[in-house]
Amino acid sequence: VSEGGGGGGGSGGGESPMSLLAREGEKELQAALQKVQADMESQGCSREEIGSQLASVRESHAAYMRQQRQMLQEREEVYKEAIAEGLTPEAAKARVQACAQWQQQMQRLQAKHQAAMQKTHHEAEAAGVSPAEIKRRLEAQRRLQQAEAEAWQQKMRARQQAASEAAEKGQSAAEVEKAVKAVTRAQDAAWAEREAALLAAEGVARREAAEAARQLADASLSPEIRRILLARVRIGGLSARPDLNGREGVAKMWVVEKSRFAVLVDGQGAKAAEQLLLKAANLTVLQPAGGGGGGSGAAAEEEAVAQVAFADRLLLNKTDL
Repeated sequence: VSEGGGGGGGSGGGESPMSLLAREGEKELQAALQKVQADMESQGCSREEIGSQLASVRESHAAYMRQQRQMLQEREEVYKEAIAEGLTPEAAKARVQACAQWQQQMQRLQAKHQAAMQKTHHEAEAAGVSPAEIKRRLEAQRRLQQAEAEAWQQKMRARQQAASEAAEKGQSAAEVEKAVKAVTRAQDAAWAEREAALLAAEGVARREAAEAARQLADASLSPEIRRILLARVRIGGLSARPDLNGREGVAKMWVVEKSRFAVLVDGQGAKAAEQLLLKAANLTVLQPAGGGGGGSGAAAEEEAVAQVAFADRLLLNKTDL
């Protein structure tokens, strides 16, 4: 798709950018299908194996084309907005080109994210991490990557706005560039701070998961402690915080030095989730870890990890009651 295709006006032959994208995409798909089929036939693969792989190629290509159509639509909108602001066609196309560059950078970011997900999965498997903890780590990584992508898009919008405002004031090209760089630095600093907080929270989550798994296998803990450990519980009998009575949560781990459970209390309406240290006497088991009457350590760990969301671990207050 030509750079001008993202703006106004199609190719020289009058074909619309979207039509050109579809035609070129179909050519790429057919070439890919032919190559995959030829390669697999030369390797002696069965018809079923070839058919499955061809279906996978079609699915991947369909997702790719959806992304390309969305990007083209975004560039067309950028061009229309630029013209509506009174920019010349040449200036509008320059803005479209800048948009295309940002889109390419976003694609590189997505490729980096995919590689990071694969690395996290492989490293966890190699370390012997449980399937439930692997699932939690991948979900945490998805949340981090989503936050990074949102920060990237916000930075792009902020840069475009800074450039537009500077141009409206009649500033020189050097002044416009200076304004854009200042906005970029501010956005990068904000993301760096947020990323550090998310990574710190994930570090805490991994240490807690490891400690909970260790405690489940610790025969020195009393049967009562192990019964409550990692179970869903209801809080009751608190005098210092009566507002928590009746709330539910997960007893994540036993804090030996405090002789209390670290309980992640569910959010409820306007009340945010919070983490507290509570006595066993103030907890009623609603659902034992693993959904049974004690269960195995692995099953209990898997149930608890599924219950405790990564988002609820961020910046939680810890209070002794």
